[in-house]
Amino acid sequence: MVVPNQGYTVERTVLGKDAKYNDIANWRYSELPNVFSRDKKVETYVVTTSNELQKVLDSPHSAMVFVECVMDKYDAPPDLIIGGHAIADTDYGARGPQTAANSQIPLPARGSESNADSFA
Repeated sequence: MVVPNQGYTVERTVLGKDAKYNDIANWRYSELPNVFSRDKKVETYVVTTSNELQKVLDSPHSAMVFVECVMDKYDAPPDLIIGGHAIADTDYGARGPQTAANSQIPLPARGSESNADSFA
């Protein structure tokens, strides 16, 4: 599996949420198996929701399976976001650049639920 999310999500939690230096160009990752071997049978899938991923996981397969799970560039688990904010506070202090508006992936609201089906 490969999980492209358009850049360095960990760094977006610390500082530079929309900074160009945290962006990575998107590739056609599902075509990567062809780079390594044109002659081998590989099943490739691109999924954008948890339901699509579950269908791939539940299906029988007769060859190597390569799954590209497309994620939103700001999708990060709450603990990663909290940790990124703590790193920024430690590195830069309470009045550092991370205090500027929209400079980090925001802390999750307590008790907030995300769309459980969508990756992106």
